[in-house]
Amino acid sequence: MTASEPLRALIVEDSDDDRLLLLRELRRAGFDPIWVQVQTAEDFRAALDADDWDVVFSDYQLPQFTAPAALEILNQSPYDLPFIVVSGTVGEATAVDMMRAGAHDYVMKDNLSRLVEAVRREVREAQSRRDRRAALIELERTKELLHLAIEGSGIGIWDWQVQTGEVWTSDRCAALMGYCPADMGPARIDTWQRFVHPDDWSRKKTALRRHFEGETASYECEFRLRHRQGHWVWVLDRGKVVEWDAAARPLRMSGTYTDITERRLAEAEHRRVADQMLFNSLHDALTQMPNRNFLMQRLDLAIQRCHRHQKTFAVLFLDLDHFKVINDSLGHLAGDEVLVVVAQKLRSLIRTTDLAARLGGDEFVLLLEDIGTLQEPLRIAERLLRDIQEPLAVGGRNVFLNASVGIVMGGCDYQSPSEPLRDADIAMYRAKSQGRGRYVVFNESMHLQALQRLQLEQELRHAIDAGELVLYYQPIFQLNTQEISGFEALVRWQHPDRGLIAPDRFIPIAEETGLIVPLDRWVLSQATRQLALWHQRYPHQGELTVSINFSVKDLLRNDLLSDLTSILAQTELQGHHLNLEITESTLIEDIQSMVAILQQLKPYGFTVTIDDFGTGYSSLSYLHQLPVDALKIDRSFVMTMEANRRNSDIVETIITLSNRLGLAAIAEGVETQTQFEHLHHLGCELAQGYWFAPPLPAAAAETLLASQPMRASTPR
Repeated sequence: MTASEPLRALIVEDSDDDRLLLLRELRRAGFDPIWVQVQTAEDFRAALDADDWDVVFSDYQLPQFTAPAALEILNQSPYDLPFIVVSGTVGEATAVDMMRAGAHDYVMKDNLSRLVEAVRREVREAQSRRDRRAALIELERTKELLHLAIEGSGIGIWDWQVQTGEVWTSDRCAALMGYCPADMGPARIDTWQRFVHPDDWSRKKTALRRHFEGETASYECEFRLRHRQGHWVWVLDRGKVVEWDAAARPLRMSGTYTDITERRLAEAEHRRVADQMLFNSLHDALTQMPNRNFLMQRLDLAIQRCHRHQKTFAVLFLDLDHFKVINDSLGHLAGDEVLVVVAQKLRSLIRTTDLAARLGGDEFVLLLEDIGTLQEPLRIAERLLRDIQEPLAVGGRNVFLNASVGIVMGGCDYQSPSEPLRDADIAMYRAKSQGRGRYVVFNESMHLQALQRLQLEQELRHAIDAGELVLYYQPIFQLNTQEISGFEALVRWQHPDRGLIAPDRFIPIAEETGLIVPLDRWVLSQATRQLALWHQRYPHQGELTVSINFSVKDLLRNDLLSDLTSILAQTELQGHHLNLEITESTLIEDIQSMVAILQQLKPYGFTVTIDDFGTGYSSLSYLHQLPVDALKIDRSFVMTMEANRRNSDIVETIITLSNRLGLAAIAEGVETQTQFEHLHHLGCELAQGYWFAPPLPAAAAETLLASQPMRASTPR
């Protein structure tokens, strides 16, 4: 059984019986009609647009519509559909008129025998018309594309009579150079040759000679032609000898010119970009100095030369001292300007065979090769420090720099570039620890100390979890009454093998490695629990506080506030019982961020003290912005007040400043009665130090607290 042939039919008919007869005839012939019946012009228009029809059948006369009207609507539409009149009410003359108007056939309702044949023929011819139109459209499109391709290809055609020198060229050849053919002069080969770039002429002659002598099957050469406007146009010249004489000499040659200027420019740009990418991968973007990658490659080569030829080298690792202060006070643009000037100074100090590199931030490295003695890098380091200490004019003001330099002599004991760089880095940090603004030459004991430091770091990680940390408490006294106002919690490390380790040995390691965060969390938890216990045991000491040192990493934690409020809830302490001590250097690292963080703490009553005040560099200018409660005068000023008038004046200035700003002044490092009396005379409110009491274990601190006279707690 054959499958029915689908036929989408739009039927203009008011008689359902006639429509059924029509559909039955179509089905008998093997069609599967999908149809819509309409009876008005409005419905006919809507149906035309609603689907893709194969044929329209129309009765001649309907109550509200006619076949001529339907045909007129179809003719005005974009659709090419067979229109077959199926009617029984009109004569032959009317049928002829309909055919002339564009109807494709006329079938009587009482004789549908011709219907199927008419449908098949007209549907087939309509499809043929559509196919022809599509083919014509595609042909026109192809012709247009071909024309555009030829026009846009940049191809010119030439034909050369080799032995006479006569040349025929298409208009495009002259147009490549901005000329009309009439402007070119005689149609000879030497007319064209005078446009060839002098640097390309020998290459063109060589390519022609090789083709004429049979070395190449065809001729091909890329060269430049001078454009009418003076610039150069790149062309790809291709050709082949098409006629030879009896002596196998070329008679006639034909070929093409193709404009390849854009391609050559793109290739040049690609090479430029590739070269730039390579340069960028090996150089610092700001200073244009070699970067770490470049340095490591050169160091590797220096080590290889040392092993093969005993050529000694030296590495100088330089770090600018307190460079962050410049960024924070003058801005990063000024900081960048300083780095560029430093880079220029470093370049001026070395030979062309040496290397000056920027590792990043304010760290630079000099690689000096073929060094005879240590005196040569020392001379460079001394001059480097002198030059860097000269004032720089940046942003309308003078900036004073200093640097710490680590020096290592490279020998055959080094195997990889990271090793001398590591040792120079160790020496640089030793220079910083010795007071900055100096150089230190690496020796093996430094490496041993670095390994010991690494071992200490690993043991510290274990100590935090193993309960090896203990808290000591140093009391802070009111100078007027000599009563205890609070305690500063100070962490110690009770090492199982090394005994009690002071904080100055492990706190810097904790800060560098990030261990300071879990360490300070432990201190916060233990100190506040201890304070809460003292409040319970000594109700008259209800205003007793505990001070805890906080690092910048603590302050930048997202969960800092939730940790602090959770501690208050667990211990039933109030916010003012907890004092956060923050070093001045921490605050000035990012003053705006610190202000925002501290302002979040104030609504909860936490107090904030600036620790080591007076040792920083720019916090005085920001002090009015900081929501702090007290200034702690650094022990270096307090302990030398008697011997150093300048330090005594600094202490007096800080106390006066704190009083005017409504802040408390706390002196640390009080070790003599004279210091105590002098501070009391200057109006200092609070103090701590060995003259009062050293840092004490919790039990000893409680004994001291218990000895204090009873006093009423002052509600806040």
